[in-house]
Amino acid sequence: MSYNYINSILKKITGAISGSETVKKAETSGTYGVSKIKEAYYQTLEDELVELNETSETSYEEMLSSSKTTEDIQKEIEEKQQEIKDKQTETDAYIETCKNAIEAIFANGTDVIPKEVQKKYDEELKNIISNIALNTGTIQENLSIITENKISIEEAKEEIELKEKEIKEKEEEIETLQKSSNQDADKINELQKEIEKLNGEITKLNYLITNANKNIKTAENSNKELEADNSSLTDSQSGLMTNLMNEYYQTHTMEDRVYEDSTLKSQIENLESNIEQAEIQLTTNTLKLTNDIELLVQVKAIKEQSAKQNISSTTPTYSTGTTTYTGNLPSNSTLASAAEQTANSMGTTGWCLKGVNNTLEKVYGFRLSYNSAYQAIPALQSRSDFVEVTNQYENASELVNLPEGAIVVWENSSNHPHGHISIALGDGREASDHIQKQTTNYGTQYHVFIKNS
Repeated sequence: MSYNYINSILKKITGAISGSETVKKAETSGTYGVSKIKEAYYQTLEDELVELNETSETSYEEMLSSSKTTEDIQKEIEEKQQEIKDKQTETDAYIETCKNAIEAIFANGTDVIPKEVQKKYDEELKNIISNIALNTGTIQENLSIITENKISIEEAKEEIELKEKEIKEKEEEIETLQKSSNQDADKINELQKEIEKLNGEITKLNYLITNANKNIKTAENSNKELEADNSSLTDSQSGLMTNLMNEYYQTHTMEDRVYEDSTLKSQIENLESNIEQAEIQLTTNTLKLTNDIELLVQVKAIKEQSAKQNISSTTPTYSTGTTTYTGNLPSNSTLASAAEQTANSMGTTGWCLKGVNNTLEKVYGFRLSYNSAYQAIPALQSRSDFVEVTNQYENASELVNLPEGAIVVWENSSNHPHGHISIALGDGREASDHIQKQTTNYGTQYHVFIKNS
C-alpha cells in the first residue's frame, strides 16, 4: 500500500474543503465530488488497517520435520526480524497518516478550534517546549559535571598512588638510617615530616574524591528528575489540545462546541479508533513474530546438533576467509605477552577497555576509541585484520581453552552497562587492566575474535 497515494488523497480533501472559506459548512459537506473523495480516502485507511494485521505463522513441528538447512532457517529468522521492523515502520506511517487526517479535519472543520483555545494552546506549548529546553540544557551541564568529576577522581587516584609510593620510599630511607651506625636524627625527623605532609595531601585528595563522588551522585539524581520532568512535559504536550478543548466544552454551550457537526466527529472517532487498533495489532504481530523466531532458533539448534552428531571425528578445520587452519585455532603469543605486560603494569580494575586498547596500540598501533567495552564488538567485526570465531566456542565454559591472543568481548546489560573485554593468555587466564581467570559467567552474550594473519 503506497502512503504517497494516501497522502495525495489527503491533499485533495484539504484542498477541496478549504477551497472557499465563504461556502457554508452544510454546502461544503454536501458537495458530491468532495463526498466521493472522502469515501475513497477513509475506505483506503480501513483497507490499510486490515493489511497491517497480516503476518506469516511458523509451525514448529513442520519446520523440525522439513528438509530445510540451517542456512535456510537462519534466512527465515532474518526475514522475520526484518518483518518486525517493517511492521513497525508501516504502522508508524499509517498512524502518522491518520493523525494527519485528524489534523486536516480540525484545520478545515469550520473553526473547529476556537481562537481562545488556540491562543492558550500556543502559550502553554511554548512554555512546555521552553521548560524541556531548559531541562535538557541542565542535563547537558550535569553530564559535563559528571565527566569533569570522573576525570578529577581518576587524576586524584593517580596522584595518591604516586604519593603513597613516595611515602614508601621515605619510610624505607628512614628504616635504612635507623639501622645505620651513624643515625642522622635530623634527616629522619625531616623525612617523617615529609611523610606527614604527604599523608595530609593524600587526605585532601581522598576528601576531593569523596566530594567528586557526591557531585556525580547529585548530578545523576538531578538528571533523573529532569528526565522524568521532560517525560511528563512531553506527555502533557501530546494531550494538551484535548485537555484544553475539554476545558472549553465545560464553559460553552452546544452551539459553541466544535463537534456539533456529527459527520466530522464520527470521522475523528473512527480515525482515533484506527490508531488504537493499529497499535494493538503491532503489539500482537510483534509477539507472534518473536515467538516464531524463538521456535526457529530452537529448530536451528536441534538441526545443528543433529548435524554435529552425524559428522565423523576428524581433525577440525576453520577458514577465516583468507587462511584455513587445521586443528586448533592459531595462537598469537605476541599479543598475549604484551597484554600480560600491560595488565601487570596497570594493576587496576574497572578499566578493561583501557588495558586492551593500550595493548593493541603497543602491538598494532591502533585503539578501539570507545567509552564502553561492548562497543568494541562492531569495531572488531568491521576490521578486515580480525575475524570473529564465536561459533567455535558454543558454550562459555569452553572459553578457558582459548588460544593465546584471542580477544573476548561481552555484551552489556542492566547489570553490566559497559560490558567487558579481555585478551586470552592461552592458559585459562585473561588480561585487560589486570590478570584473572578467564571470564565464563558474565551473564551476557560473548564474541571471540582472533587476528587474521
